[in-house]
Amino acid sequence: MIKTLAKFLLAGALIGWLVNSGKLDFSLVKRLISESNNWIYAIILFIIIINLSSLRWRALLKTKSKAELPVVRLMSLTWIGQFFNTFLPGAVTGDLIKLVYARDLDKSLPKTFLVMTAFIDRILGLVGLIFLTGIFSLINYQEMAALSPKMSALLTFNGVLFIGSLVFIISLFLPEKFQNLILQISEKVPVIGNKLRKTFVQVWTIGKDKKTILGGVALSCLLQFGNIVVFWLVTHPFLEVAVPIGQLFTFIPIGLISIAVPISPAGLGVGHLIFDELYKLVNISGGASLFNLYFVISVSTNLFGMIPYLLSKKHTLEEAEEFEDVNA
Repeated sequence: MIKTLAKFLLAGALIGWLVNSGKLDFSLVKRLISESNNWIYAIILFIIIINLSSLRWRALLKTKSKAELPVVRLMSLTWIGQFFNTFLPGAVTGDLIKLVYARDLDKSLPKTFLVMTAFIDRILGLVGLIFLTGIFSLINYQEMAALSPKMSALLTFNGVLFIGSLVFIISLFLPEKFQNLILQISEKVPVIGNKLRKTFVQVWTIGKDKKTILGGVALSCLLQFGNIVVFWLVTHPFLEVAVPIGQLFTFIPIGLISIAVPISPAGLGVGHLIFDELYKLVNISGGASLFNLYFVISVSTNLFGMIPYLLSKKHTLEEAEEFEDVNA
């Protein structure tokens, strides 16, 4: 409760400061709705993205599960996760809640494995985003780097992230002898050695299926491309300076990655502040107001997750909390 309250206080303080300083203009939301149908197209695209993302998670689950795992049911669980990630900020995230429901589909799956599927599913989503920003940073490097030294530094950082994501993917396919060596070393780590070992075992169990991992990366790239298109749809009518959608991939992904860290509810306040600074890199003011358009669309779309939750068998938050201990 203290952590949740702190998140809301932080978000409220940042929003208050942005409004008082004139950096956040809520009137753009009204203009978006009244002046074009882009918000409708954005919501439709968001719905498609969320549904397709459930296919990536299902593929990860199928690396160990022999159950049927109906696609429609996993889509509904993904929506439940989206809903609680947005509207239940705190230690018990939507990812943990959807895992409780997922276990109903296959009781044989250990909690450690389920947690790892959610973790790797998130990582693959980020990898797709990083792959895109790395590629587009390379394509647009000269033009974007000429804007400012800060943009040049950001492009370099994008390159570092791209290399790091490649290292992570390669680590999933390590030869067995290297895996065993790492397992032996991890067992000797004080206090958390056993937990580390179990985590590595589950990660490599999933990593054995190269087709699933590489397919997940490809799907993630497609979904993240759609995510940036959503951002472009709702913001480009209000840009002071025209920015080609390809150039958005050089700085928008960094903002999306930063709000993935649960510092505040759904990136409220923190995301507004970060995007205000990011848009300054391309000489555009009002980045907080532009991000607010994306924020409103994403939160509104995630609200649909309440419907499958109300239609599903109810589980308690205590059951979700059990998944915080991956050794359970």
